[in-house]
Order: sequence, then C-alpha cells, then structure tokens
Amino acid sequence: MMDAFAQDLRHALQTLRRAPGFAAVAVLTLGLGIGANTALFSVVDAVLLRPLPFPDPERLVRVLSTVRGSEAAVSPPDFADWRRMARSFSGMAAMSTASAALSGDGVAEQVPDAQVTADFFRVMGVTPARGRTFTSEELQPGQNRVAVVSDALWRRRYGSDAGLVGRTIRVDGMSLQVVGIMPPGFTYPEGTQLWLPNAFDAQTLATQRGAHYLDVVARLAGGASAQSASREIAQVSDRIRADNPSVNIAWSAAVRSLRDEMVGDIQRPLFILLGAVGCVLLIACVNVANLLLARGMGRTRELAVRAALGASRMRLAGVVMAESLCLGIGGALLGCVLAAWGIGAVVGLAPEGVPGIAGARLDWRVLAFALGAGVLTSVVFGLLPALRAADAVSLAEGLREGGAAFGGRHGRRSRRALVVAEVALAVVLVVGAGLLLRSFARLRGVDPGFDPRNVVTFGVALPDAYGQPRTAAFFASLLERARALPGVRSAGAIFGLPLTDFGYGITVRDLDGRQLSSQEQESIVVPQVRIVTPDYFRTLGIAPLRGRAIEPDDREGRPPVVVVSASAARRLWGDQDPIGHRFTLGTRFGLGPNHIQGGGEVVGVVPDLHDVSLARPGRPTVYLSHDQFRIGYMTVAVRAAGDPMALVNALRSEVTSLDADVPIFRVRSMEDVVAASVASQRFYAALISVFAALALGLAAVGVYGVLAQAVGERTREIGLRMALGAAPAQVTILVVRQGVAPAAAGLALGLALAFGLTRLIEKMLFEVQPKDAPTYLLVTSLILFVALAASWLPARRAARVDPLVALRSE
Repeated sequence: MMDAFAQDLRHALQTLRRAPGFAAVAVLTLGLGIGANTALFSVVDAVLLRPLPFPDPERLVRVLSTVRGSEAAVSPPDFADWRRMARSFSGMAAMSTASAALSGDGVAEQVPDAQVTADFFRVMGVTPARGRTFTSEELQPGQNRVAVVSDALWRRRYGSDAGLVGRTIRVDGMSLQVVGIMPPGFTYPEGTQLWLPNAFDAQTLATQRGAHYLDVVARLAGGASAQSASREIAQVSDRIRADNPSVNIAWSAAVRSLRDEMVGDIQRPLFILLGAVGCVLLIACVNVANLLLARGMGRTRELAVRAALGASRMRLAGVVMAESLCLGIGGALLGCVLAAWGIGAVVGLAPEGVPGIAGARLDWRVLAFALGAGVLTSVVFGLLPALRAADAVSLAEGLREGGAAFGGRHGRRSRRALVVAEVALAVVLVVGAGLLLRSFARLRGVDPGFDPRNVVTFGVALPDAYGQPRTAAFFASLLERARALPGVRSAGAIFGLPLTDFGYGITVRDLDGRQLSSQEQESIVVPQVRIVTPDYFRTLGIAPLRGRAIEPDDREGRPPVVVVSASAARRLWGDQDPIGHRFTLGTRFGLGPNHIQGGGEVVGVVPDLHDVSLARPGRPTVYLSHDQFRIGYMTVAVRAAGDPMALVNALRSEVTSLDADVPIFRVRSMEDVVAASVASQRFYAALISVFAALALGLAAVGVYGVLAQAVGERTREIGLRMALGAAPAQVTILVVRQGVAPAAAGLALGLALAFGLTRLIEKMLFEVQPKDAPTYLLVTSLILFVALAASWLPARRAARVDPLVALRSE
C-alpha cells in the first residue's frame, strides 16, 4: 500500500510539473489561507495556549476582592487576614505595581517596578539566576533597602556586570543594594524590571481596610481547586466583613486562574478571529477543489483506462489524493513564508498590554500547525474530486463521453454547490467586518470631552523624600519653564490622565457637614479622584459647565476647593446646583507627615471625560487642587502651537535641569492616547477586514473559475444558439445569470448564517447591533456586484464565440 502511494506521489509531482499554471494558482490560493491561519495561530499560541513560564502554572491563581459582582484590588488588612485564615493555599503574596526612577550608571530612566510581600518568589516558583531574594528581616519596615532586578534590566543598563549583586544602585533617589538577578524571561507582573520589598506596618494593617490597591497571587495547596478555594475565600471574607461592618459592606472575594486573569477580555475575540481566518482557509479549499474538478475533466480518460485495467476505487482515489497532498504541502510551505511576515504585522497592530504576544514567532509548534493545516486541507479539498475519480459508473461513461466523470451534469452541480458554500462563508466574514468597521467608526466619532490636538504628555514621579514643599516647588517651576518655551500655549498637570484606565476610588465621608452612614458611603462612592494644577483644564480644552476651574489662588493655606464632573454632581446632590456645597473624602492626601483630608467646597462643574475608553462613559470624578493636595506622581500636559512632539527634547532638558535624577517617561501625544484607547477595536476590525477581503477575493475567483469552465464546456451549445439567431447580448445575460444564480444562493445562505453567528461578536460592537440593517444591505449589494463582475469576463468571452468555428470544432 505504501509503495503504491509513494508511486502515486511521484506521478503527481510529474503531473503537476507539466501543469505549472494550475499548480501555481492552487499553491498560491492555499498559501494565502494557510499563511493567514498560521500567523494568527502563532498569536493565539503565544497568548492563550503556551504554558506560563512558571513551575506548575495551573496551580497559580489570582485572589481578588469583589464588590457587587465586580472585581477589585485588595486592601492590605484583607490580604493579611486571607493569608492567615485561608487553608486552600500553600502560599500567598501581594504586590503593587508602579514605576521607579533609576539614576547613576547612565542617563536616568523610569522602569516598571513591583513592591512585593514575603513569599512572592516562592509562590511564583522562581529562584534568582544570581544572588538571592529578600530575607524576612528585609521585609520589615525600615529594613527594606534592597532590590532584585530582571535579567533584561541587568543586561541592558548594567552591561551584564557579574558584580552587580551586592552593589548599590539609585532608585527614586535612595540607595538600594541589589541582592538578586532573576532568570531570563521572568517579568511578572508583566513587564516588571525591578522588585522591591513591600512591608506593611501595624498602622497600615489597622487603618487601611478600605484602601484597595494590591494585586494578590497565590499557589493552590495540594487537593485544592480554584473553585473550592474561591468558596473558602468567600467564607473568610464573610467573617472579615462581620468583624468590620463599617468598611466591608458588600465586599467579598473570589479566586481566578492566573492564566485567565492575565489574558483578560482578549481570549474570546482571539478565538473568534481564529474562526474567521479558518473560514478563509475553507474558502481556499473550495477553490482548489473546484480547480481539481475542472482539471479532472482532462484526466477522465486516463482514470477510466486505469479502471478498465483493474485499478480499484481506492487506487483511483489515491491518484487524486496524492496530487492534493502535494498541493497541500506546497501551500503549507508558502504559508510559512507568508506567516513569517504576517506575524510581525499582527503583533505590531495588537494593542499594548496583551500578555505574551511579544513571544509570537514561527517556532516548531507553529510550523507543525502549518504542516498539519496543509495535510488536513489536502484531504478537505481533495475528497470530492477523489470520490468523483473513484466513481466507476462515471468512469465507464467517461470512456464513451470523454469527460462525464468530472464534467457533465453531476460535475457542474458539484462545482456550483462549492461556489454556494464559499460565497456563504465570504458573506459571513464580510458581514462581521462590516459590523466591526461601523462600530469602530462610531467609536472614533465619540467626543472624548477634551481637545487632543497639539498636546504632548509625559509622566514625572518624584521620590517620596522630596516632601510637600519641594514637590510643590518642582512642579510649579517645571510648568512655568514649560510655558516659557517657544511654541507653547499652555501647560498643566494631572494625577490620572483621561483614557488611561487610571483608577483611584474613594468613598465620601460627609456631605455638607453631615457624617454619612456606612450604607450611604457605599451607595454614593465617587469612583475617581484626580489632582490637577491650574491651567490643566485650559490645556486640554475643557470648559467648565458651571462655576470655574482650579486657579492659582487655590493654594496651600486657602480653603480647599473641588471641581466635580457632571455625573459626580448628580450622584452627590441630585438636581441641586452643586456650587457652594461641601464634602469630605474618606482618605488623606499629601507627602510626609502633613496629610490633608481630601475634599472641600465645590467651585465648578466640568463635563464627564472618558477615563477608561471611548466605549465606556466617564465615571463620576472629583478634581482637587495640587497646590492643596500635593503628590509627587503627575502627568504633565503641554499644548503647542504646532507639532507637540517637537517640544519633547526641550521639555526633557527642563526636567533634567531641575533634577538630573528625575526622568520623564511615557511620552505620548494626546492623539496617541486617544488612539490607544481604541486599539483593541482597531485590531479586531483590521484583522477581520483583511480576512473578509481575502474571502471575498477568493469567492470572486471561484465564481469566475466555475463560469469560465462552464463556458468552455458549452462552447458548442453557445455556438448553436448564436447560429440559430441568439444575439450576443442574450448570450451575455444567459451566462451572467448562470454565474449570479449560485452566488445569490450563497448570499442567501450566508445572510442566514450571519444572522446567527454575529451574536458572537455582540460584545465587540459599539452602538451597532448584530442585525444592523445598513450593514446587511451594503453587504448584499457588494456580493451581488462582485458576482456580476466575476461573471462579466466569461460572459463576454461567450458572446464572442464564432458559431461556425464552434460547430466545426465539434
């Protein structure tokens, strides 16, 4: 059997070598489909399928606080109680992520850091490549002047210096001793380059029950599952809530797989895109199947002779399947070449923060997928032609009719059925692309609440050692220098830039001097607090709806003032005019010992700004004056008369002149910030549009190929019709109708499928329904136009048939 199939393969290669045009078209068609699938699979593999780079990653979980069904960060006292009371975990650690300024050993830079508690590295199951992790003494307040660095940071900034362990580096103006270097590839949390010990003092554990800012990771104990651990941690939270009713009302806890938490909301869209690109490959298979059916007409006599000489049905089918396998492997090889380019394009288009996507590459797993796809598709597109070849009755007729096995009525029906299938698949993809494109257009049309044009932003994080007076002086001097630069119109700063998904939620403690009950505090929580400098609102083009914005006179020593968003005003005072009302927040702000209670008198109301994304309405927000509530982490915004990015070097120089150890970081224009907020939607819309365009093109080629073959088969009939008086226009209409008919049937089937399948992308749409009528009407018109265009050339060729030549050739 194997010898016979090997012989069939050699024969297939020889046959394809004699038909280079057919082979090239088939391999190119398959290469496009396999290449697109391989490129997307490499991303899915890197993000969703590849094991996490930790020992026993399936035992790693995230433990989260929940409030009214929504997930939230964890407070230090809750974490301490969970770790003490829960028995489902062999270890639990907490971390808070931020960034730190590295100075010395080169130009100052800001790097992502994580402050971690005891057992963090043990929970993750990773040991340093050099040195050690933190000792118990170093995790005590006042003793935590140590650091662990990532392999990437060690190589990039410190030149792989083997003597770095034990040396002192400058972090946020403090001298820290490097005690360890992590192995290559370890960056948890994603992107972290520096780990610092996080020590909670007794006051923090006693007073910060409502301060939710920690991420908690844990390793399940033997015999525990994520489900059982989730039930236990919820019970533990019930006990904590019973002991602390004033601050834990409506709060609970849950356990989630670390993989699921890292992947987040991108898992479902990626699988949908993988299904979409799979449809492209199916359409490619249908096209090649049609090519093989058409090619089989010329081989009918050869196969019939083989049958007459005693070849079995299996052997006859093997002849065609061998040729299909050669084409499938050729398509897989070409697909790998196309995927090598496509992977980079997909990764470059992906939004920031997708975990693991940087690891997408053409490795052995992806190559195995491509080869498997080539073999599988060779079976898919070769099966029908092989069955036709094995049809002994048709082959016997083939000896008499010279082409009935692959041609004739049955052959034409098969090819038309394949056209219906590929048009239907193309319709589903084009409808999906149309919906996502309309959704993206609606999203881009949303007013963010500010004017992003000609504004550049950058972050500045001052060390805690600055204290309040130096912090105020630094930002005042920086903004003054920025305004003095040529081409600058205004400059301001904010703690929490819009559209960056920045969250700082605080409850309201009292309204107009009335202490709120615990239930009232929970019901009117203000999700967002921002701290701004004078001129911030003017820099972003935000005009107050009522009252005024923060002004230079709103400084230390003056009564504290607050500006609220429109939705915050409604939440706190309903339909009343909020100007002149007062409130106090349930936390204090400020650096050093002089913390100030947040809140004050409302002096203005501004529009709601989209703080998470353009697809979500802005959350209620209150704005405090930076001169009254000073913090060291701010984002500076500068409006320019022209290109704002041209100011970056000058702004960096001004910061350096104030303090060479303070770098600027995350330099972006506000237009880039807006674009980044819709990056996920742009990614989905762009990919599925490319897939839809491929599908539509392949479907058009399929309609054209079947119709051109039909014209070739019916040349004698067409000549006879014209000899009997049929006009060229009548012949043209006849042929076009034959091409449009299967396309129309495919259109009807595809629309029916789209009605059901587009529900899968409902959560990816913005202000567009899955059954959006304009999209379906546009797709219907487009498909019919493509079918007419694909039918036109064969119809013109048929209309030019010379009746005498056609009849004489018969």
